[in-house]
Amino acid sequence: MYFWKCWRENRFRFIACLVTYAAMGLFFTLIMVKTGGKNVNPLLWKDIPQLWSRTTEFVLGAYGSLLTTIWALALGSASLGEEFQKGTAEFLLSRPRRRWYWVWIGWAAGVCEMAVAAFVVVGATLGTLAWFSGYVYTWRILAAALPITIGGAAIYGLAYFLTVVARSRGQGLSYSIGIMFIHILLPAAVQRYWHIHVPSIMEFMGHASKSIGTGSGPSHAGAYLGWTLVALAFPLATQLLVERAEA
Repeated sequence: MYFWKCWRENRFRFIACLVTYAAMGLFFTLIMVKTGGKNVNPLLWKDIPQLWSRTTEFVLGAYGSLLTTIWALALGSASLGEEFQKGTAEFLLSRPRRRWYWVWIGWAAGVCEMAVAAFVVVGATLGTLAWFSGYVYTWRILAAALPITIGGAAIYGLAYFLTVVARSRGQGLSYSIGIMFIHILLPAAVQRYWHIHVPSIMEFMGHASKSIGTGSGPSHAGAYLGWTLVALAFPLATQLLVERAEA
């Protein structure tokens, strides 16, 4: 089963990722608790809501989105494209299954890992806050796993696609990092000099986590749909490429 093969090849990286996510959620949440997040006194009931909302915004929206970007790039580069580099693609793609199966199963395996990692960092953050507060102020913080997963899936899909294009893990990762740098810097430059808003995946994860933390919910449902379509577009493009490629 190809899903099982993907899991076995990535299991040690995946476990290391989960440990890192959990440690990050715990560490940065404790920092927010100790510093109080700009004059927040977590011992006072009136400051508990602000502590929870600001922790969701900064720990999940800022640090969580950054770690997700790094993990998505690393995971996406260690995917189907590696089969071409290792010379196993000829055997794999000649199996009695349609080529789309290998593309979508490999992609789905990575997205499942992204989703689990997102819930781990969210769970670690919520658990630390609950332990400090003595109770769970709100369960809605769990919803922050959704934008983190969607954003991670889009970035993962980019690396997944480019690794197949380059037929090399190293080159695919290099191309992906370059594109992500441009994607992060270009919207800020365009906004500053031409006052035109360009959607950014990092902005989406950060703003979505912030809106969840403040209780306003998904402020832009269109952004959720848009980035979900972007995430799905990459495996579709990969499928079209693989179906026309010579193994």
